Amino acid sequence: MRGIRHRTGYSEGTVRHTMRKRYILCAMRDCRAAQKLLRRLDDGERCIVRVVGNGDAVLDSVRRMVPDLLVIDAVLPHLDGLGVIDRLRIMLGERMPRVIGGTMMPFAAEGFRRRGVHRLVKVPWDEKQLDEAIEEALDEMDTQVDWPRVEPGSERAGQLLEQLGMKPALRGFTYLSWAAALVWDDEARLSAIGEKLYQPIAARFDTTPQSVERLIRHALESTMDTVGARGVYGFFGNTIDPTRGKPTNAQMIGMLAQRMRIERSALKSS
Repeated sequence: MRGIRHRTGYSEGTVRHTMRKRYILCAMRDCRAAQKLLRRLDDGERCIVRVVGNGDAVLDSVRRMVPDLLVIDAVLPHLDGLGVIDRLRIMLGERMPRVIGGTMMPFAAEGFRRRGVHRLVKVPWDEKQLDEAIEEALDEMDTQVDWPRVEPGSERAGQLLEQLGMKPALRGFTYLSWAAALVWDDEARLSAIGEKLYQPIAARFDTTPQSVERLIRHALESTMDTVGARGVYGFFGNTIDPTRGKPTNAQMIGMLAQRMRIERSALKSS
């Protein structure tokens, strides 16, 4: 399958909700039944898809780049799908990707289940069943967070908020820092702020999404009272409109993430 160029970045005054593409590696003896589906996924906005035809090729591909999702046939040349999973668990440990198993016989299904693989699709590949399994796995990935990877973004967002004049003692300061880091990492989260921002942050800090939303709003309102609209919007380089009121949570998160992306682009080009 051919890859797709990433589409990232902001246009002036707007935010494009682009999503970090997921890498799907498919190991299939015969992909003809699923070829139309895989090409549609590869041509879409969410995925880059690569197809290999044997177990050894899976291991070689993973050594170069670990996929987000592995779709694997139980029966493969050279090394079967169950053997591949056993090898990958040794190679990758906690970095093991999600797996969708393709099965024709009951013993293969049981082998997948013993290895913790519970998303199973009939082989020859059932296109509808495979589509549903892939979409379900992608949706799960979109709501889950690799916290260590976004931690530098949270630290930078906190620095910017302090420069703006927000008090770090406010609990909403921490939530807003992490929210900006998540959007800095994946802009599409801003299009579903409750599910993709408030929920994961609430889970991390053992609170509720409603509390996360309320405390971010409180921190923002406290800062607006101190700094004023001109100071807040001016800090982010936006033209001041006298009719503009307090920014919403989503607007503030978006402005923070946008500034961080601009900084990152400047570092890359220098």
